[in-house]
Amino acid sequence: GDTVGRTVELPREDARARVNATLGMVFFIGSWSMAFGTLFLSFFILRQRVGVWPPPGIVLPSTPTAALATAVLVASSLVLHVAVVRGRRARSGAAALWAAGSVLGVVFAGLQAWLWYDLVLAGRTARSGTYESLFFGLTWVHAAHVACGLAALLWMQIGLLAGRYGGHRISPVSNAALFWHFVDVVWIV
Repeated sequence: GDTVGRTVELPREDARARVNATLGMVFFIGSWSMAFGTLFLSFFILRQRVGVWPPPGIVLPSTPTAALATAVLVASSLVLHVAVVRGRRARSGAAALWAAGSVLGVVFAGLQAWLWYDLVLAGRTARSGTYESLFFGLTWVHAAHVACGLAALLWMQIGLLAGRYGGHRISPVSNAALFWHFVDVVWIV
């Protein structure tokens, strides 16, 4: 067969598959929320054992860098959300927006690494004390999720560019964005 001039109709994702995929992501995020909840609970318990928080002599992470990282991460989530909406409506620009949101995610990861680097230059490591141990522990676990999230964003970008995702099948992209929003919320908390 001659396929010149014919458009290929991609199979549409049925509603049940979309709901099941989203429900699976919600359960996945719920389980990780409990894990992060446990880490935050440990933080609060250890914090209560110290009279003054942060303890005297602690070098705090750079507030401007942390604020910039937060703004970049929130912007990334917003751009990815708009990309999902465009993809769901089969409008052009979803892949470009997704790429922009992913680049912002990489910038966030760089800023998070800069926060660590800045503290290490000041002589503070995870072994420096309770505060540092909690800070590095929480942010390292978060960074692992950022790395997984960035891998998912890249995989979705490839799928968007290849036409595997769009108005006909958007739940993988939507769920990757949902995971990224979770990463965003955990950072803010």
